[in-house]
Amino acid sequence: MNTCKKKLIKVCALPLLALTINAEAEWNYQLTPYLWGASLDGTTAVAGQDVDFTAEFSDLVKHLDAGFAANFTAQSDSWGYFIDGNFIKLKTDELGLKGGIDVALDQKIVEAGISYRLSEQFDLIGGGRYQKIDQDLNLPLNRSLNGGDSWIDGFIGATWQPVNTDKWTLKLRGDIGAGDSDSVWQAGIGGGYRFNKTWSILLAYRYLSTDYESDKFKWDVDQSGLGIGLGIRW
Repeated sequence: MNTCKKKLIKVCALPLLALTINAEAEWNYQLTPYLWGASLDGTTAVAGQDVDFTAEFSDLVKHLDAGFAANFTAQSDSWGYFIDGNFIKLKTDELGLKGGIDVALDQKIVEAGISYRLSEQFDLIGGGRYQKIDQDLNLPLNRSLNGGDSWIDGFIGATWQPVNTDKWTLKLRGDIGAGDSDSVWQAGIGGGYRFNKTWSILLAYRYLSTDYESDKFKWDVDQSGLGIGLGIRW
């Protein structure tokens, strides 16, 4: 089994801890397929070549080759767990990045963790986040670089849910961590409307900042934007 798969398995295994701790409790579940309209801004490097770039979501979506995102949460009286996956693949020879650089990008972000309920409004969270980037950079003067890397970081944080009625929800989340990265942090705010006990619609803003560097690759990038999803609860 290669290193990439081992890292992903470690992240996804974290929810088993919550199940073990609270095996006898009654659980509620929600699956939310969603679209995250994230813009990118930062610095990447392949083979020692630093490239500053910025790309708005309105530009990226024109060149989206494939994409999928979903969030799964489970909650008992005190403990909970969550898994979130975001996969995006871009292919373009027209995207205008800083310095006249074209890019093909394949990005995977998977996070999983557990939560502990302190009160009706506050939860503590902790987990791991796996990221994998594969990219091809087409530089001026017909130069091309390709490369990428995968890494995993642990994180701790909290959520605050000041609104949770039969119809409306509002939640804020923040976490910070490190590991293979020098630092990584995330913040978000989102709200939703419940049509009934099963179906809901959710709108959220998410900001993810990653500062990762290895001998062969660098990803010092901020990703931010609105997301919209359809919640299915049982």
